[in-house]
This record gives sequence, C-alpha cells and structure tokens, in this order.
Amino acid sequence: MVDGRAAVRLGGICGILYVVLFVPAYIVGYPDAPNPASSTLDVFNYFDAGLNAFLIFNGVLTIFAAFFFVWFLGILHAVLRVVESEGGWLSSVALAGGVMFVTLSWAGVAAEIIHPAALSRFENFQPDPQLVFMSLVLSSWLYHFCQVGMSVLISATSLVGLRTGVLPAWLAWAGFVVALLALLHFLLPLLGALVGLLWVAVVSVLMLAGSAGFGRDIASPPIRRLNRH
Repeated sequence: MVDGRAAVRLGGICGILYVVLFVPAYIVGYPDAPNPASSTLDVFNYFDAGLNAFLIFNGVLTIFAAFFFVWFLGILHAVLRVVESEGGWLSSVALAGGVMFVTLSWAGVAAEIIHPAALSRFENFQPDPQLVFMSLVLSSWLYHFCQVGMSVLISATSLVGLRTGVLPAWLAWAGFVVALLALLHFLLPLLGALVGLLWVAVVSVLMLAGSAGFGRDIASPPIRRLNRH
C-alpha cells in the first residue's frame, strides 16, 4: 500500500513528467502561430518540423502527458479535499476545472494533428489547404476553451491555499494572476499556456518536496459508523 505522503510525492512526479512531455509540443508549434493573412504555403510550413516529428512531439508524447496529468490532478484533488475538511467544495471545483482542461486540451491536440496524421497513414491522401485552415482554427479554439478549465483549477486551488496554507501565500496570490492569463488565452495564447505549465511545475515540485501543506498525510480517515437509534 502507498501511504498518503508517498502518494503526494507521486503526484509531484506525475506533474513534472506532464510538463516535461508537453513542452516539446510548444517548441514544434502551436495553432495560433500562423497569422490570419497566412497563405496556403505558410500554413503548410507550420508542419515544417516533418510529419513524423510533428506526430511524435504533438501526438505521441502528449498521450503520455495526459496520463501523468490525470494522476497529478487526482492526487492534488485528494490533498485539497483533505485540507478543506468535510463540507469543502473548492476541491470539487478544482477537479471539475482540471477535467475540463484535460478533455478539451487533448481534443485540441487531436484536431491539430489531423493533417499530418492523415498524410502519414494514407498514401492516397490529397492535402486540402482549406481543411488545414479549419483544423488549425478548431484546434486553436479548443485550446482557448480548455484554458478556462485550467483557470478554474488554478484559481480554486489558490483559494484553498489562502484558506488552509496548503500553498505558500506567494504562490496562492500568483495563482490568481496565472489563472487570469490562462483565461485570456484567446488574446495571449502562448503566454497563457506556458504560465499554466509553469504553475503545474511549481506545485509539483512542492508536492515532491513535501513543502508547505503538502507534507501532511492524505490517507483516508477511518470510516465512522452511524449510530442507529
């Protein structure tokens, strides 16, 4: 059996692995990079890293990133639920935000890699620039919407941090700024995404080190038996 403190450290490891595995996707590209006046050639050049490289960094690696993010989210939720004690609701809001983020984010990943995936799989596939335009726009908006979930996750966690001390005060206050930037992803796409990754990385390091309120045990308390009259 894994005790509560070991589980928190596991959450920290998973959060760090999520960040490490997702960063290459932003190095290869992000769908808001082509500007509105981009020509067909410009849009096809978005995939200049090569089909295989694009599929690996924006596809395969992010599969594993999603796996580790869900573990990070579940353990973070458990920590927040324990420190909030019975009757707390912010931990549930944080969990809902995280689920929204991971669901829409990877829907965006799927939309973004449609073109290179089709070229790689089907020999007779004929590239249609209009479909590429549409897939990038769809991916872009899915990423905008997913950052609403990240904003909710960060702001709810920050509120719990201020109430309970599970986060250092500076990180809790900084979290509200990060949450705002994530919410404004449609205006500042790359910045909004990167500060969210940075927040996950910092929280993961605290979980791994057992700093702030992450040093406590999150093992479930004994089940209380109801007295029957």
